[in-house]
Amino acid sequence: MSEPRYPVSATFTVLDGHDIYRSDNLIVALVVVQSQYGKDLRLYRWVMRNGQWKVDLCRMGVKRWNWQQVAAKAGEFIEKYGLNASADAPEA
Repeated sequence: MSEPRYPVSATFTVLDGHDIYRSDNLIVALVVVQSQYGKDLRLYRWVMRNGQWKVDLCRMGVKRWNWQQVAAKAGEFIEKYGLNASADAPEA
């Protein structure tokens, strides 16, 4: 049996998700879940430890966040501090 794409608690059913970052030992993702209390949008960060995915620093509901404001502020900081991914990439 293959491992779940998003290893959330058994109390949740994953409806959808989006990887913000994924590697062999780290997953950061937005995940839509269903529980007995309804649907929620949650932000997760998992780290691979001893062959198993473990919640690392983050497993919080974020559906009430103002996502336009978060995206605008992130864009502002990226521009202001020169944080573009291409600026940090090593030269070939």
